[in-house]
Amino acid sequence: MPQDAALEPAIIGGGLALLVAGLLLCFAGFRALRVAAVGVGFGFGALVAGALGAGVVLTLIIGVAVGVGALALAILLVGWGLFVVGSLSGGVIAASWFRTYSLISWNPTVVVIAVLVVAVICGIGATRAQGVVLMAVTALAGAGLILRGLTALDPSFFGFLHDPQTAGANLIVALIWLAVAAAGWGIQRRRRSDRRASRQPAP
Repeated sequence: MPQDAALEPAIIGGGLALLVAGLLLCFAGFRALRVAAVGVGFGFGALVAGALGAGVVLTLIIGVAVGVGALALAILLVGWGLFVVGSLSGGVIAASWFRTYSLISWNPTVVVIAVLVVAVICGIGATRAQGVVLMAVTALAGAGLILRGLTALDPSFFGFLHDPQTAGANLIVALIWLAVAAAGWGIQRRRRSDRRASRQPAP
């Protein structure tokens, strides 16, 4: 059996895992902080491992390990849960951007610094502004994972979502990313409003 054929189930499984993590993070991130921690942890670990050249199976293992670690941090460090999810979401956004536009070939030091800076900024923002920033960063991070998952599942059809070659393709991919993130943000915001309304005493 050819090596590519042997790896195909793992590639499909990795794509599905990224897609599911992205959907949960994008559309339910703010609602379920622990679910968001698992999703963003898995996505961050998988993206970084893939960017460093890890194989498909190792990438999945690292993604699961980071997801479990993120969940543990969110549970143990209750006061830092927002920072953990916010910072990992920021890291996913930056890593997804580098991967989508094939800028991961930049100087590794520059990439790592950029990812860390965005992660810290998003973590602080999620801690300070809480709901508003957390909804935005989880929606953006989830949208990025959704695009990566679709690309892995069907490169022939969704390949344009990775490494767009023209200015028009760049714009289309950016608009798709923002549209998915906006949909996720809108659903999270509506659910947050519904929960607040349900807590108000009846007149």
